[in-house]
Amino acid sequence: MRFNFFYLVVLLLGLSMFFLFEPPTEDELSFYGFAESNETTVNYNYPVVIDQIHVQPGQSVKAGEALLEVSRRKAKETLADQQFRIDELRAEEKIWRQRQESELAQLRQNGENNLAEIDEKIAVLQKEIAFKRSLAEGLQTVSIQEATYQPLVDEISDLEAERTRRRATFELREGNLLQETRLGNSPYRQQIRRLEAEMTFEEDQKVQPFTVTAPTDGLVGNINVKEEEHVQSYESLLTFYEPHSNLVRGYVHEDQTARVALGDELEVYSLRPEGPRYVGTVTGLGSRIVETPSRLRKLPEFKTYGREVTIEISPDNVFLQKEKVGVRRVMN
Repeated sequence: MRFNFFYLVVLLLGLSMFFLFEPPTEDELSFYGFAESNETTVNYNYPVVIDQIHVQPGQSVKAGEALLEVSRRKAKETLADQQFRIDELRAEEKIWRQRQESELAQLRQNGENNLAEIDEKIAVLQKEIAFKRSLAEGLQTVSIQEATYQPLVDEISDLEAERTRRRATFELREGNLLQETRLGNSPYRQQIRRLEAEMTFEEDQKVQPFTVTAPTDGLVGNINVKEEEHVQSYESLLTFYEPHSNLVRGYVHEDQTARVALGDELEVYSLRPEGPRYVGTVTGLGSRIVETPSRLRKLPEFKTYGREVTIEISPDNVFLQKEKVGVRRVMN
């Protein structure tokens, strides 16, 4: 009887698939992850030009070491826009001054007309009193008392008081308008001064070179620019990592998600022979089931699904950035 090797291969493959995809028991909890440092993205809230690049991706640098030489260059269009806006405000201020002068002239005219009207009424009353007195001078038998003219005298006194009040009101309004116009207290003056100050500052800052330095000891990540490139506001220049990964990000199989909780202690170990191992604490759990990255699958060709787990370990570890590691329960 001949032995068929095909059936042996199928049997071995079936057994391997069974052990690979059978969810481990609680005591056998284990999955893969990768070491990950906090990433810092370097960018600015204004456009810059890359003058010189001092580092390469993956290079280890010390705190304060120069990474890039860049310069801030203010766009000519921005300065032109500011000058255009200043010219607009000056034109509006000129119209405002003309309105102020017109209002002042109208105020003076109205004031003169009001005072002249009162003066005319006073003159009429004074003439009436003088006329009545002249009639009384020719009468020998009839004596006319001064009290007879008192209502007219009182009316004149009232008109003179009204004249004084109107003049005071007119002089106050005239003084306010004159002061506002002479001191330049227009609603546009402050805006013009602010824009002029900004233009002066930005003219001085049109080309402002400076050096981008490493914030701490660490590793250069991606460099997203090249020399002489104009980079827009908020665009990433480069990324920077801390020297050692203090976070491990892994994916626990979907059938084991209930067996991992925040605050659990898990062992993180190197996949290298006799590699280091550390005890970490679960600090984050994903909110949904996602596809496990192919790098963290036992068989990369077959899709598996799980829950993302973040584990914090000592920053004094020796894991490389993005190094693949194993995760399991702490052995007592």
